[in-house]
Amino acid sequence: MTRPTSLELYRRFVEIIDEAADAKTIDAVPKAAEAAGMIGGEERRTMSQRWNYIYTDESGFELHVHARWWDSSKPFLSQPDIHVMRAELKGDAMPMSHERRYET
Repeated sequence: MTRPTSLELYRRFVEIIDEAADAKTIDAVPKAAEAAGMIGGEERRTMSQRWNYIYTDESGFELHVHARWWDSSKPFLSQPDIHVMRAELKGDAMPMSHERRYET
């Protein structure tokens, strides 16, 4: 079984991120990253969560996948939670990135 290229995974994560943003389910991004065998995981914080993953293919191209959310509320002011999901392809060619965000 051959490993996918970082570009193939990038294209897949563009779709995953778009679907997750439309459905407002940020958890779909780290689940897909773990299912793809990407290295990384959760960096837990008190009023936020962050997931960072990286995948390097045989040609040395890297795919970075990030998902995070945080509570934007201030004292005595209730604000929505902000959710941001991003995929970045890095290598010899021009870097590519795709980001979507939503509020809950």
